[in-house]
Amino acid sequence: MLYRFVRPLAAVTLKMHFRKIYFSNIEDIPEGYPIIFAVNHPTAFIEPSILACFQPHPLHFLVRGDFFRNSFFRGFLERLHMIPIYRLKDGGYSKLKNNYVTMERCFEALRKHKAIMILAEGGCEHEKRVRPIRKGTARIAFGAFEKYQLKDIRIVPIGVNYTFADRVRSDVMMEVGDPILLEDYLDLYEKEPLKAIRELTAEIGVQLAKKVIIIDRREDEELVEYLFELNRNNQVFSIMPILEKNAGQLHVEKALAEGVNRMEEEPKEELKSATFDYFAQLKKLNLTDFALVQPQHGGFNNTLTLLVGFIPFVFGVLTNGLPVLLSKSIVDVFALTVEFKHSVKVATDLGFYLLYFIILLILSIYWKSIFWTTIVLLLPLWGYFALLYFEFFQRWRQSRKVNQLPLATQNSLRGEREKLLNLIRSKKAE
Repeated sequence: MLYRFVRPLAAVTLKMHFRKIYFSNIEDIPEGYPIIFAVNHPTAFIEPSILACFQPHPLHFLVRGDFFRNSFFRGFLERLHMIPIYRLKDGGYSKLKNNYVTMERCFEALRKHKAIMILAEGGCEHEKRVRPIRKGTARIAFGAFEKYQLKDIRIVPIGVNYTFADRVRSDVMMEVGDPILLEDYLDLYEKEPLKAIRELTAEIGVQLAKKVIIIDRREDEELVEYLFELNRNNQVFSIMPILEKNAGQLHVEKALAEGVNRMEEEPKEELKSATFDYFAQLKKLNLTDFALVQPQHGGFNNTLTLLVGFIPFVFGVLTNGLPVLLSKSIVDVFALTVEFKHSVKVATDLGFYLLYFIILLILSIYWKSIFWTTIVLLLPLWGYFALLYFEFFQRWRQSRKVNQLPLATQNSLRGEREKLLNLIRSKKAE
């Protein structure tokens, strides 16, 4: 019951927090089979939230056992289909014994043809690569086979990729991979169980890597992020729909990262030098690449749009700002890491805003005012308008800065950018 209530609210919150959610190949998720989703783990709990909201199967997922210490929260989390998994550092060997119950719950869910999500890398760390896959996914699959003779389990890899995992209004790109059939490993499991577990685990890693942007070397990350920015700014952005079943951006960025991974050291250094020089020029002038490429955002029509929308924007900020500020204070006080910052922001935004909305709605009903009840019901739309207006204003302001530069400076910067793009093309051709 609680899962069904929270799911649509979480979906709306996620659509507010992300500029775009690209979730491709959802139609390839098998129907009528017990499913284990094997997913990489860049953030604390954004991945299970998106998967629960935007794919059709009710989702059960494994969560760190230390979240279940408090009895109140334990009941709340269990009603959200969360299953505790205990690590040695969560309470020693005594807590590890609880994992037998966890396994039984997973086996029972699979027996009922439900979907389980496992964060296959185990620990949570934001990086653009796939970390070693833990054996837990394979053990649960084979354990369900031994317990209930479930031969038809499908392990579905899903790659999760963020443009910026810690930033509100960034993009997330998810792609469903080809299902791995447990039955393909059962003959080996009957003969050599440990080898079967190793091979299935390795295959999960191989299939997951096909759906994840991978930057092999940490020292190349800054270069690759700049290349991503150049590519994104060449695209025409549409606000709607927020959820798209489109893998185009993911595939382009994955190809860019793989191109840098394959590049020899000398041409890579040449590309780094040219890229860093170009962005250093922009930083010195306090400009963005987006504004240089799309100066039309600073034009008269957009200026007029901002003027017309200013009063609704102010109304949206004043009527929606309090819960957002409360949520921000929580995130700021705890100085959260990249992995937790956005996750906690999503959860606290939802909690504070829901409480705020319910209080205002109760008051408007108590006053028996149709006018104020209507205003309260429309508050989320005003808030979303204010958010879009602010983003629109930011792009307008950036483009205005470019338009105010001498034409010679503009042309010089655009010439440098074109040289850089030509260099990138030549390196790709090599």
